[in-house]
Amino acid sequence: MTLKERSLLFTVLTSICNIVITLIVEILLLIAFFMLLRSIPQLANSLPVQIVIPFVLIAGLIISLMIFAKFAGWIIRTFKLENKIDSKIVNRYCPPDTL
Repeated sequence: MTLKERSLLFTVLTSICNIVITLIVEILLLIAFFMLLRSIPQLANSLPVQIVIPFVLIAGLIISLMIFAKFAGWIIRTFKLENKIDSKIVNRYCPPDTL
């Protein structure tokens, strides 16, 4: 397998992992938000809920991106992929001072 093929495979697999991480984080945040709303019945069907839900989803995206960046860096360091995939990918997830 060439460097380019391994880099493509790494990118595809990490993209799938990123989607899974994002779905898990979003679902957990929405469950927590709706459990919070359940304790306040007056807000259950109100306009503030419709306004807050997009912010919860955006927060979930930001959190999942941070988790994914740490996860990808951990994968690269754990499996010693520094020399096996493209240096641009390695530098993106593992800055040179952390290797």
